[in-house]
Amino acid sequence: MVVVVGGVLFSPVLDSIAVENVRCVVVSAEPRTASGGSRGSASTPEVLIETSNCGPLVISSGVTFDGRQELASSFEVGAEYEFDIGWYSRVIMKDVLHEIQAVQGYRLVE
Repeated sequence: MVVVVGGVLFSPVLDSIAVENVRCVVVSAEPRTASGGSRGSASTPEVLIETSNCGPLVISSGVTFDGRQELASSFEVGAEYEFDIGWYSRVIMKDVLHEIQAVQGYRLVE
């Protein structure tokens, strides 16, 4: 239990360690609302990005409810993007917990 609580509390710090640039081809991007907290009381705007070679990714940092549709629409389907993904998302979220990786930054590969 202590490990789980510690992992949740320190995940933003752990996700800033060993950030790697990963190239992924975007299949789709859609705005969504994540629920959390006790009984789903906290709602967070985010954009879910499906990729053909990296699995699903999520952007929530800096995303607003008003801006999430515009952000999702800005992704070009079939285009390759470079996503910045931290250690916690790459290792713990993806490989251990089998959850969606969080994106810290991204750019279109030209």
